[in-house]
Amino acid sequence: MYKRIAISILVSLIGLTLLLTPLQAKKSETIYYQDQVAVLMYHHIHDKDTSSSTITSALFQSQLETLLSKGYHFISLDEFKKYMAGATVPSNAVLVTFDDGYQSFYTSAYPILKSLRIPAVNFVITTDLAAPLASYIPSMSKEQLSEMTHATNFIDIGCHTDNLHHKNPDGQAALVGKLDGENDEAYRQRVSADAQACVSKLAPLTDAPLDTMAYPYGIVSPEATELVAKAGIRYAFTISPEMATRGDDLMLLPRINAGSPNITPELLLRSIQRRVLAQPNSAPLRVDAAAAAVQLGGSATADGGELRLRLGQEAFTLQVNAKTATRGDARVRLQQPVLREHGQITIALDDLQALIGQPLVYTPATGKVAARVTPSVK
Repeated sequence: MYKRIAISILVSLIGLTLLLTPLQAKKSETIYYQDQVAVLMYHHIHDKDTSSSTITSALFQSQLETLLSKGYHFISLDEFKKYMAGATVPSNAVLVTFDDGYQSFYTSAYPILKSLRIPAVNFVITTDLAAPLASYIPSMSKEQLSEMTHATNFIDIGCHTDNLHHKNPDGQAALVGKLDGENDEAYRQRVSADAQACVSKLAPLTDAPLDTMAYPYGIVSPEATELVAKAGIRYAFTISPEMATRGDDLMLLPRINAGSPNITPELLLRSIQRRVLAQPNSAPLRVDAAAAAVQLGGSATADGGELRLRLGQEAFTLQVNAKTATRGDARVRLQQPVLREHGQITIALDDLQALIGQPLVYTPATGKVAARVTPSVK
């Protein structure tokens, strides 16, 4: 009898472990990227409501199942934080995030996430917790949030401000813009109090640290960042559509939109893959210098082993086999020599960034160089 009871308990524990363990990809072993994370952004999952930030539950599930089948690995917020601190993540890592704390997350998204054992974090507007059904789009209750965070080890919550998810009369986002007649000190007190209120309202609903937020509309300013950090926020997400890496500012983390109705699973795959950054810790990445100049909005002129670039008002000259270049009248030392490869004059991407004084992003899937996108700042 005791043996049968022990077996029954063991089976139950195995079932619970499966419930609480995020699924890993089963079918594809393709590695699209390593040591970076695609942070996806969603808002509203609903089968009747329509908007530019609303998708059906069928589309949401299809997106996730497609990513799983293609070898993507979903990670939790805790794993993401550890990665940013130096830990490794699986290849093709993805973090799922939601904004606004809508009730549809609990009724539509959560069952899908739970069935697929995919982690997610929802950034909540905490003023709505007082009357969650009074919002234009109903919000989750405290009880629903607490249930999810305590019933699994992979649903997290974070701040989306307490009551600053709106625009001021002058059109500026309330988090960054001053009210009419508001002085600097009053603005700082208002934003600080809001951040503290958001943290204090959510803290009792989770056992995890409450140190993460998403900026409303993705709009932020250096002063707002400083103020929310003083309230205990250590990680903050924008809507800058790039891959997340350890080189990112923890208070200006990028996200890729996945929550629009036109984003099919195939489009989402392409959206991620075209943003993949060159793999770190590999041989120095080299790019076609002339093509890069044109892609950055400039021009290039070749004359034998010399390549002259112009970007805005700046002029640069590269010489094949040289480890120096010129910027205007100044000579700049390069870490790697300029080379002629397959008929093209190439330069190490790190050297190009240093030469022109601008952070760059190279996307292997498209072979394009672009200036690194910065979040909206007002």
